Amino acid sequence: MSATTPRVAVVGGGIAGTFASLVLRNRGLNPLLIDQGKKAVGGRLRGADRSILGVDAGAQFFRASDPRLGHVLQMLEGAGLLKRWEGKFGLLGSRGGGFLPSSIVGSAASSPRNMGRQGGEEEMLAGEETFHATDCGDFCGFVSHHRPDSIPTYVASSNNSDLCPNICRMAGIESVMDARVMKAETVDGGGWTLEAENGSINYDLLRNEVFDALVLTTHDPSLASKTVFSIAQAEAQAKAVSSTPSDSVADTVQARLGNLAKDLQSLRDNSRQPLFTWSGRFSSSCMPFDAASVPGSHTVQFLARESSKPDRNCSTDGEVWTAMSTSAFANEIIKRHGKTRKASEEASNMLSEEVATLLASTTGEAKETPVDASAVRWASAFTSKTLALKEDSIILHPWRLAIGGEFIREMDAYETPFEAAALSGLEAGDRVAALFQER
Repeated sequence: MSATTPRVAVVGGGIAGTFASLVLRNRGLNPLLIDQGKKAVGGRLRGADRSILGVDAGAQFFRASDPRLGHVLQMLEGAGLLKRWEGKFGLLGSRGGGFLPSSIVGSAASSPRNMGRQGGEEEMLAGEETFHATDCGDFCGFVSHHRPDSIPTYVASSNNSDLCPNICRMAGIESVMDARVMKAETVDGGGWTLEAENGSINYDLLRNEVFDALVLTTHDPSLASKTVFSIAQAEAQAKAVSSTPSDSVADTVQARLGNLAKDLQSLRDNSRQPLFTWSGRFSSSCMPFDAASVPGSHTVQFLARESSKPDRNCSTDGEVWTAMSTSAFANEIIKRHGKTRKASEEASNMLSEEVATLLASTTGEAKETPVDASAVRWASAFTSKTLALKEDSIILHPWRLAIGGEFIREMDAYETPFEAAALSGLEAGDRVAALFQER
């Protein structure tokens, strides 16, 4: 690209940042995708790097009920980056209830509220006033929104961890790894500078570059909060030294910036939901299902057989299974042991016991102890609250700043956090690109 092509920093290399960069690149801009990961971009999709068995320890599947995202996923399928996951999906009872295929569950699963929890209790978990992706009875609407004829269920080729890096290679998107951005500041005359954490390999690279625009798509909204707050402070300082009369419009803008910064920080402090992803190997390969939501278990909410996913290089020695814990279970473990190795070890042992019980109750065979079992801890797998806006992203035109993430739109706008994050990234990229085309 030419030296005059607008340079846009995209901070956060998960699906929102990757899709924002894809749009910017396709619209003729020059994005730099910045991520704190050590090996590759991907955010919460990078679970395989942390799993002993190298399986999908992050996002389990991709769907798009919104046609805007559906077209993108179809394009990625056509490019060979996504494959359709077609298998025996349904609900799994935790107390001998067996497996119910999604075709039989049908309309009974139209609302995750209809899927009772352990013991068939009716009451909701504390704070569950809105639909959540986790602990709702049906993990990310896996069964209730299973419509294979109209909305395919996708996984990435080889491994879900590969999706974002493969998109970057396909589109020629430049990326920088091992760079945790601590501060973003505006510069005189327009533009942005970034400051990475001290000791970062790319500290000097980022410090010495001025970007024409900034897109913040980190899952943790604290950087967005600090950035918006710095803009509000700059506006207040400019007003203090100005000799012009008080401007009610400027006062309103300053107040709204301050409120936005506070709301973003509140999300960071109060809405994070942890999760453990478990994986282990069983010798038995006779299973009547491929993936299931487990609405009655306090410990496990989703279970999948890895070899049922296309293009997975799984050993013929038994079957590897992946389980997603409930957030309630993860909170209990972390409360006892903190964010320590002991927490992951206890989670692995308890999840191994629960998964073994679930599979044995389904097959009628003796309970088997899995081997090569481990649990990966996600401190902030989901968000329990959002800003509840009517748009998928935030754009602050005067500063050429966009903010994206699953925490922007109202909670029940989309079926999965993946879809919310992806659409937010697509819109953020489109809105920033429009700023330069309006000039």
